[in-house]
Amino acid sequence: MKQLHQLSLRLQTIAREVPKGSRLADIGTDHAQLPVALMGAGRLSYAVASDAKAGPFQTALRNVEAAGFSDSISVRHGEGLQTVGASDRIDSITIAGMGGSLITEMLSKGANKLEPVQRLILQPNVAADTVRKWLYDSGWTLVTEEIVQEEQFYEVLIAEKEAAEDHRHAYKYQNWEDAILFGPKLLEKKSEVFQLKWEQELAHLERVLQQMDASLQRTEIGEERERIKNRIKRIREVIK
Repeated sequence: MKQLHQLSLRLQTIAREVPKGSRLADIGTDHAQLPVALMGAGRLSYAVASDAKAGPFQTALRNVEAAGFSDSISVRHGEGLQTVGASDRIDSITIAGMGGSLITEMLSKGANKLEPVQRLILQPNVAADTVRKWLYDSGWTLVTEEIVQEEQFYEVLIAEKEAAEDHRHAYKYQNWEDAILFGPKLLEKKSEVFQLKWEQELAHLERVLQQMDASLQRTEIGEERERIKNRIKRIREVIK
């Protein structure tokens, strides 16, 4: 398992959630670190590693070849899930290191590629609430969530296909808005990292509010000011 230990904490957290024997599509693979490490650890049967940018795609090609996995990891250049074909028989997808809006856009545009997929492992850098809402609206069950801290805080969302009536279960005992914003599974644990993330976010929003209150254009920012006050109130209630 040496290969997995060499990954960053963020990527190790993602790697743990990839089922053994998966046929994985790693979208936005960057340098293909994740599929190479998983393949080296014997956790994958096949992988597609794709990236829309030419530089990372070329680096991924070199890394896969250097690791000796050219026959089992197919490196592709293209946008989102459009690089995945039916013959790949992908059952797990990882999308990490980009904004939540971009992740949901990729999933929506590639909805026809999700039919055989059993597990989504998603790590938005920002706007995790956007991803949760997409999963809920699209009938995916949020089975677990993790939060880790490196140079910033990262939330990892794991979703699976279940019976249609089951996909709302994760939100059953939570206030809807809080569950979407903070994460229903993360709210259950309220780990130290979770507390620290939202304490820092609270301090940031309070500074923004002070700046707004000192502004000469207060009437022009009234709506945004109320939104921030609302967010501050919700965070205080959750981390108190």
